[in-house]
Amino acid sequence: MQIKENQLPKIKGKTALHQSMKNLTSLKIGGIADLFVIPEDLEDLELILSFCKRKKIPFFVIGNGSKLLMPDEGFEGVIIKLGDSFRKIENHKEEIKVGAGADLSALINFTAQRGLSGLESLSGIPGTVGGAIVRNASAFGQSLSQRVLSVKVLNKGETYFVLSDKDMNFGYRTSTFLAHKDWVIIEVNLALSSGKKEDIFSRLRETRKRKILTQPISFPSAGCVFKNPSSYPAGYLIQQAGCLGMRMGNAQVSHQHANFIINKGKATAQDVLRLIEEVKKRVRDRFGISLEPELEII
Repeated sequence: MQIKENQLPKIKGKTALHQSMKNLTSLKIGGIADLFVIPEDLEDLELILSFCKRKKIPFFVIGNGSKLLMPDEGFEGVIIKLGDSFRKIENHKEEIKVGAGADLSALINFTAQRGLSGLESLSGIPGTVGGAIVRNASAFGQSLSQRVLSVKVLNKGETYFVLSDKDMNFGYRTSTFLAHKDWVIIEVNLALSSGKKEDIFSRLRETRKRKILTQPISFPSAGCVFKNPSSYPAGYLIQQAGCLGMRMGNAQVSHQHANFIINKGKATAQDVLRLIEEVKKRVRDRFGISLEPELEII
């Protein structure tokens, strides 16, 4: 697909033709996208979606790329990352209004500083708020969906609508947004609880400490690769199946956390996919359990 510069809509934000996706994902893997866009505001976003609709060009919205495996062959279409006006955070008492482009870490720091509790267990998750909604981010028994009141959405037809928490079909690592790729989450409303700041910060420190001790944060990764089955954690099954340290090319099952695949250098998407298939096979052969990826494979 050829997207020419003179075809592009005039926006206030950033546009880049032939953008490497390696720098857009936490795994540092991926080929060239035809076009990368950072819309500065809603007007920009509407122009980009209208352009995609008119030209029949596929688009994909990324947050911080922390749960994505982009293909080595690249992406024929437009990659969209929400700009500054989508990162605002406001609160009225215990209710929070946050843009989908805000980092989850920025939201957690904002709420902790104001003595608002409910998100501490999600500390250390490197995604954006929008991405956390799509995958219903959770940790240590708490999920983001437990705090969601409503979500504002823009679709490819440039129509706005608001979904309540009951409309979003939240489940373990899933939501209705996974089935609606032409929806762009704009804004999220959350309900938190008042708490003591010292207690909130104490829980944040404990959560971060646990993650530092148990996760391979010194290498590029996409977090946990597989969903936990109902029987045992995926990491336990992978470890017991003898997969610790297993490599395909430069992709490796982490010795520190078996449900992490790390990029040891110049790993490719094919390296990761081959490793995923081998891990699934070994776990299936040993336990009769089929692991399901939570990593989104584009």
